[in-house]
Amino acid sequence: MPDEDSFSFISIDQVQDRFNQLHQNVCRARGRVEIKDGSSTCVLISKEELESLEQALEILSNTADVRKIAHAVSELSHAAAEGPLVEGAKAVHSATRRGRLRRMGPN
Repeated sequence: MPDEDSFSFISIDQVQDRFNQLHQNVCRARGRVEIKDGSSTCVLISKEELESLEQALEILSNTADVRKIAHAVSELSHAAAEGPLVEGAKAVHSATRRGRLRRMGPN
């Protein structure tokens, strides 16, 4: 679990006193710290976290890529829904309804 300082809200005065510690915690845990100075706020995040967010925004803003991802997910879902386990379960259900298989129960 990330260090408590990785997801905290602190004042600018506290940042000045603890910057090295905050920097280490954020970089290690990929967390974030919201720094408040009156009514303005900024966020300290790790470089890796920023790059992940930027990559996600790039993917989501490229509608062609989003369509490709959605299509791939749809194909996987369809394949899973029509896969051998589902087809086998349908066959057993069908055979049971036609009386080919007797239901298991107490003898």
